[in-house]
Amino acid sequence: MSALRTIIFGSVIGFVPLPAGAAPPLVPPQPRNPAIINVQSTYCDYRGCFGFGPQQWHRPSYIQPNYRPPGARGPTYYQPRAQPRPQLSYDPPPIRRIRPPAKDMHVEWCRNQYRTYNPRTDRFVTYEGIYKTCNSPFD
Repeated sequence: MSALRTIIFGSVIGFVPLPAGAAPPLVPPQPRNPAIINVQSTYCDYRGCFGFGPQQWHRPSYIQPNYRPPGARGPTYYQPRAQPRPQLSYDPPPIRRIRPPAKDMHVEWCRNQYRTYNPRTDRFVTYEGIYKTCNSPFD
């Protein structure tokens, strides 16, 4: 019931005219003077833009401030770019390969050279059945 009453009250208020002091004033549009004509032309090329008319003007083309021809000397407009800090890492130390003692190299060489080599006695058996001492380059 109260919703219906609100709708009716709102529609009645909407049709009631406002007093003259509360209404916004209406401003009539100003007639344009036909004697004032804005004649302005603009021409732009690689040198920049030029304006022609009652007031002439020139706006140079944009050149990046940090542009320098190759091989130019002297101060620059901008500071040079910041260099990143050096990385605090170092190459790992080289791998140290420790060679086994010469005796082990001697034994390995003799084992590879002669099938019948005996490391305890440092001898091998020839095809004739004679025991000989192994003479390796690591002796």
